[in-house]
Amino acid sequence: MKENHENWKKQLNTVIIEIAGMGEIFSELSSQFLELLSKLEGLNIKEDIEFEVYRKTVFETISIL
Repeated sequence: MKENHENWKKQLNTVIIEIAGMGEIFSELSSQFLELLSKLEGLNIKEDIEFEVYRKTVFETISIL
């Protein structure tokens, strides 16, 4: 989405909300949820992130999932 200049922030915020909710349901996996949310929130707050770093972080979050 980002490479196509689409509204990726809205989608990212939706994913963060959903994963935060899952973390509440599956509390035994809290360290993985925390790592996942940390990476996603980092993408959310860092406006000027380089595309390569953005892409690497997205793939890391996919690996966690």
